[in-house]
Amino acid sequence: MRLVIERSELLRALTHVTSVVERRTTIPILSNVLLRASGSRLEFKATDLEREVTEHVPAEITVPGAVTVPAHMLHDIVRKLPDGAEVE
Repeated sequence: MRLVIERSELLRALTHVTSVVERRTTIPILSNVLLRASGSRLEFKATDLEREVTEHVPAEITVPGAVTVPAHMLHDIVRKLPDGAEVE
C-alpha cells in the first residue's frame, strides 16, 4: 500500500474512528483501525463490536492495499505532525 494524504484529512478521519476504539481491550484487534486504500480514497474502519465507524477521505493512491494499525498510536503520531504536512 502506498499513498499520499493531507495531514488534516488524515487527522479528521482518525479522530472520528478512534472514538469507538478502546485503549485496553481483551481482543487486541479491536484497538486497531483498518486502513483500505483503493481508487482515489482511503477508507478507515473501527469497531467496538457494538458500533462500527467508517470514514472515507480523498488520497492519491499509487499502490492499493489494506492494513490494520494501532488506532491511538497512529492518531498520536499524526497529531504531532506540522499543519499542512502531506503524509506518504
